[in-house]
Amino acid sequence: MKQGEQTRTNIVKAANKLFYHQGFHKTAFSDIVKEVGLSKGNITYHFKSKDDILQAVFQRRITKTMNILAAWDEQYPDAKDRLNCFIESLKEGKSDLTKYGCPNGTLASELGKNNALTRELSQGLFDLIRHWLEQQFINLGFSSEQANDKALELFSRGQGICVLAQVYNDETLFITEINKLKQLVK
Repeated sequence: MKQGEQTRTNIVKAANKLFYHQGFHKTAFSDIVKEVGLSKGNITYHFKSKDDILQAVFQRRITKTMNILAAWDEQYPDAKDRLNCFIESLKEGKSDLTKYGCPNGTLASELGKNNALTRELSQGLFDLIRHWLEQQFINLGFSSEQANDKALELFSRGQGICVLAQVYNDETLFITEINKLKQLVK
């Protein structure tokens, strides 16, 4: 990777972490500068504004999600195994999810109220996950309508569990409720 590409990647990674841990509005441009260890001029060379960085963060999240889902599709021939992998992956992030909530859900909640672009970016990311879940249920033999319902139920319950676990700061509640999601896959 070229130096400029690496610098840009480092900026996006740092901003992604800060937006998740602190929120977009509470993250100042100076926080990103400090986290990356570059001058403000270096960062503004790559991104003219914090909103430009936000768009790059969303693109990074979308690309990362696409790669994960594609890897599961390749690694697990059975749709039930892929769905269980999705559920298990939530448990792997239990500490951060309990402390900060879902990185995508919290950003969507924080910014989606008054920002059409953020709502559109969030929806694109959520649609990626939802449609993948729907396809897994179709692969299990559900009709399109049933698969859509099951995907929405699994996805929305997962998001709700993240919110409740964060509010109560309770990893046990998180794990207990995530394990219940496996009933949707049977």
